[in-house]
Order: sequence, then structure tokens, then C-alpha cells
Amino acid sequence: MNRLLSLTAVAATVLTLGGCASVERAGTNLALKKIFEEKITPQVMKLNDVDMVCNFSYVNTPLISAMRGFHGEPDLMETVMLSAGGVCSDAQAVSDELRYLRASRDKRPDEAQDARISQKRWLALTAQRQYTAFLRMQTRLEARYSFKYGSATCPDFNRDFDEFVYLMGTISGLQAMQNDIAAQQSVGVPTDIAPLADAALKCLNNAKWWGAPEAARATVWSIIPGSGQGRDIKGTFDKSMTLGEAKGVRLAHVMAAMAAQSSDDSATIREVIKRFVNVQSFTPSEEYQLIDAIAYQQLMNISDRLWTQNAGTRTPLASLGKFWDDKVGGDVNADEFLK
Repeated sequence: MNRLLSLTAVAATVLTLGGCASVERAGTNLALKKIFEEKITPQVMKLNDVDMVCNFSYVNTPLISAMRGFHGEPDLMETVMLSAGGVCSDAQAVSDELRYLRASRDKRPDEAQDARISQKRWLALTAQRQYTAFLRMQTRLEARYSFKYGSATCPDFNRDFDEFVYLMGTISGLQAMQNDIAAQQSVGVPTDIAPLADAALKCLNNAKWWGAPEAARATVWSIIPGSGQGRDIKGTFDKSMTLGEAKGVRLAHVMAAMAAQSSDDSATIREVIKRFVNVQSFTPSEEYQLIDAIAYQQLMNISDRLWTQNAGTRTPLASLGKFWDDKVGGDVNADEFLK
């Protein structure tokens, strides 16, 4: 604690000194590395309250970005913060999509149109945050490790934090591409992120990072025509989900569900969600509990979409993995869910 306070005091003192960019840069980067990257971020990753972290990212992203004014390099922390902010605005887009579905069921065209417009606004904001997160990751890590992202050359990582940002930034880039398409390409996210990400993710250890790198690659194979030829997409998802279950971070399940969603494969989506909630003796990773909590929220969003389309409501309380047409004793028991 005393060491952290000393670092904070040193950084604050340096930041007050004017006229010397190199001194300001050194002090700012010291604060970023020793306080935000090595102290604060690991503690935030241990949380399981996604809404709390959303508010944390909203409040602190401007502060992190402002460190560029002191000649600092906040790119990696910006990737973390903007990725979290993208999760939050995506949830807002889903909420408006559910409003659209309910209005459509009730034959209220004005409400449906308004909800769809609002949904696309949130999707555009989400795509912008996620694309910026991707660019910040790409720019800083290319400079730090002297490589070209998406090429045959892999960075020789010397910190787990850099690997983590590489993974999160890459996933954000893929999500930005999909969200921008859904928002009528109003942001202009380039679609060549997908093949670059496919190549870049080979540089990460799939077992170390909960099966997420290969699951993300399988997602690319699923959404890019022709790229899945000769690939065992289902087997890759299955192996990656098994790794995630063992490591305590079920991010691969989200990617498997999203890939199925892109092809309107409701049966596979339901299968993945049921698998997610029925892992035997599952223990969330203490170090990355937040990532598993985000995976839970994103699968809940997908479940809410299915429920609203078919039953007019979100997933009932404590019912993720259950569906409106589930049968108990041979009879449909949907009314029990909706009490």
C-alpha cells in the first residue's frame, strides 16, 4: 500500500512539472503501468458485477485518455476501458431490440420503428468504441514489439497484460465489424479485420487463454464465406468450450452462440446456452471472474432475444438455460416460467 501511494505521489509530482515532455512522458507512463495496468486492472478483473464495471469504464476512460496530454501512452488501458464500454452500450442496443420485438408482436409500428432507430444508434456507438479499442491495441503493440498485426510474425510478449489486451482488442475488432454491419456501416469499420484477426490469434496460447483464441478464429470461419472450408468448426468450438469450462472463463461459449446466431441456428444457440449453465462443478476463475460474468450477460442477451421473439418477455428470473417450450412430464410448462 505504501509503495502504491509513493508511486501515485511521484506520478502526480511529475505531472505537475512543465516544459519537459520526456519527464512528463516518463511519469505518466509510470502511473499507467504501475498503478492502472499492474494494480487496478487485476483487481477489477476479479469482480463479477458487470454493471459496476460499466460505470467504472464510463467514468475513468476520459481520465485515461487525458494522459495523452502529458505525452503518455494510454493505448493499452484505453483498449481495456473501451472494450468494457462496448459491452455496456451493446446491452443498451439489445434492450431496444427487445422493445422493437415486443412492439412488432403488438402491431405498434411507430414504437417498433423508434426502437429500431435507437437500437442502431447504440450499435453504432458500440462499434465505434470497439473499433477504437482494436486500433489502440494494434498501434501500441505493433510499436512495442516491432511486428505487423495479422502477419506471419508474432509478437514476443513479455507481459501477460499485453497478451490479454491483444486478445481483448482482437475480439473487440471482430465485434465492431459485426455491430457496424448491423448499424448500416455508419462507422465504417473495415471488414478486413476478420482475416487479420484469424491470423493474429494464432499467436496466442489457446489453453492459457481459456480456449478463446481458437473460438474467435472459428467465429471468423463461420461468418466469412469460404473461410471454413476444410475446418472442423464444431470440433474447434467444442474443444475451446471444454478448455473454458476447465479454466473458469466461458468466453468461448459466447462465440459459439454468436456464430450460430449469424446463421439463425436456434437449436445450436439453445444447446450452447444449456451447456453454459450446466457445467458440472464449475468454478469461475478468480483472476478473470469479470470475463466470465460478461460471458454470462452476453448469453443472457441472446436468450432474451429468443424468449422475446417467442414468448413476448425476457428470460424469466434465474431461468437462463430454460426455454418457453421446455416440457416437464410431457406437458409444456411455459406458464410456470412467467409467474
